[in-house]
Amino acid sequence: MKAFAIVLSLAMFGLAALSATSCLVNRRSETYACTSNSDCDNDRSCENGYCVEDPCPSPCSSCDLTDRTCQIECSANKPCGDVKCPVGFRCTIQCSNANACGNIDCAEGNGCDITCGGGLSCQGINCGANACDITCNGTAACPSIDCANSCKCDVDCSNTTNSCPSISCPLSTAGKPCNQDGVPGEVCDSTAGPACSKC
Repeated sequence: MKAFAIVLSLAMFGLAALSATSCLVNRRSETYACTSNSDCDNDRSCENGYCVEDPCPSPCSSCDLTDRTCQIECSANKPCGDVKCPVGFRCTIQCSNANACGNIDCAEGNGCDITCGGGLSCQGINCGANACDITCNGTAACPSIDCANSCKCDVDCSNTTNSCPSISCPLSTAGKPCNQDGVPGEVCDSTAGPACSKC
């Protein structure tokens, strides 16, 4: 009986030791090998040659949790669909090809810098109450831009009629849209008049 207890104790000690050492094994799967973030799924980023789980909130490609900034990179190879800037983050959104992004919603974020870099690269853009800086290049790159409630909105379109056919800007203290001519439909400009930049 005493011998059985000794054998049982040794077996249990061996299992515990094996379990402890198995935690130290460093296995890296070639499935997660990468050279850039585009090689990884949306919830991972490329670090030291491997796709690792990303602590950034969705849909950020990368982020700075201290400064609360979020970079969202969307392309033909990695389309994002509809994009929503996470609550309390300042977002930089890059939509580089046709159909890279769907609707973009910055209403719950802390402002957005948006680039729609090709025809049909974005759909509707809603800035919400915070600052927006929007660049649109290509036919129907930004079919609808809503900056009406934004505290500061600047829009750069390669061709207003083709790239940005529908734009709503904040209003100045004179009740005119914040753009150079003060008429609806033109690109927003935060330097255009009083209260056009009030963030």
